[in-house]
Amino acid sequence: MNRRHFIGMAAGGVLTVKQASAFGTDVPDAPSSPASFPSPFASRRAHHGGLDIRVDSPRVLMRGPMFPNLARFRDGSLILFAQAVEEGGPLAAIRSEDNGVTWRGHPAGVDGLGLNTFQPSHGPAVSIHYDTRPVEGSPGLRTTRRWESDDGWHSLRGPLEDGTLALPPDQFKTEEKHWFHGNTLELPDGRLLAALQGTHQPWVFRTFLAESSDRGKTWRFVSHIASLDTLYDPEGATKKGWSLWGPCEPNIARLGDGKLICVARLVNDDNNPLMAAPKEAYHDLSYAIPGTGIHPGTLPADAYYEPGPPSAPLVISFSDDSGTTWSRPRPMQQARGCFPRMAFDGKVLALTYGGLAYPRWGNSVSFSTDGGTSWTEEINFAPFFTTGYTDIVALGPGKFLAVFDCTPPQPWNNHAAHWVGAVDIEVI
Repeated sequence: MNRRHFIGMAAGGVLTVKQASAFGTDVPDAPSSPASFPSPFASRRAHHGGLDIRVDSPRVLMRGPMFPNLARFRDGSLILFAQAVEEGGPLAAIRSEDNGVTWRGHPAGVDGLGLNTFQPSHGPAVSIHYDTRPVEGSPGLRTTRRWESDDGWHSLRGPLEDGTLALPPDQFKTEEKHWFHGNTLELPDGRLLAALQGTHQPWVFRTFLAESSDRGKTWRFVSHIASLDTLYDPEGATKKGWSLWGPCEPNIARLGDGKLICVARLVNDDNNPLMAAPKEAYHDLSYAIPGTGIHPGTLPADAYYEPGPPSAPLVISFSDDSGTTWSRPRPMQQARGCFPRMAFDGKVLALTYGGLAYPRWGNSVSFSTDGGTSWTEEINFAPFFTTGYTDIVALGPGKFLAVFDCTPPQPWNNHAAHWVGAVDIEVI
């Protein structure tokens, strides 16, 4: 399977190390749009669930790369990673030491995705490589790679090849694929928890939890989080015509009371996607895309498509015992799309996700103040064509920084057209 179809691990080329002020003159004015289509350039305010929410105008941070990921270190500095050059190519990176106001170029230092880059409360910062590989002759044991830094990612050690992931051989087959395609968090006792995804049938996914007691060197299986077999959907929210491939792209968060939340993607939208009816006339570059830009050679070249029916819902699960057991995953009522990311400021839990329809269009955010039991209506904070891959960090009480990418309709390998942006979000 092409990675674009699954996690979209493609990349771009040119890096702009200074952020643009809003969009300035670097980006043309937005074309006219349907009345229901929000301007991609405008800041906006909303009142949902008793919260006043302000979403600032997006600003361009990098040109060329796609698939952004954020890492925050103990000194407050941020590293933004994004895929550069070509699929599977090296990461590009920029660094901010003022909560994302200004940025400068910075060596990424790692390869892969940069997903699991974090700094525990004690010890070095760590980045866990995305991939794992089976150890010949040792059923259930897989190798891992990592990088370490003692100075907040200014200098690195690695890749260190002495890491392992231990999985129960009666539950995980050697030929299956298992990835650190989630995130990592720290428990109060210093243990690290990582959300992983893997295949238990050909390209049918499940998510599970692993832990490390030695700062990310060795990992062991803790629990299963979600699979199609455990999905609880009495209302039939997932039975709407989508091709379900199982839960993948998990993201975990820990609340102040110790409860863990996991949100995961459920469906690969590129596999037999539900689409809107074609239109014969082009009308808006920011809102419609020609058939050749979706499936070259299979859709009419003279037809244009608006975003179609919403994607399948994200699924959510909870744990009250540090991840030992999880509630049955349930579809979320409003959040739909891919690659969910969460950030918790001590009171408000923020959730970003993207690819709300096909063609992939829009990146949204929703908030919860009751531990993920209920969520506000979503806000489309970056209404652009996109891979749907976002990230978000909490900068302080009620203050969040979200990043996203924009992938305008054009030949996919024309990376100069892609860009990575950021949006400041304040919740009162």
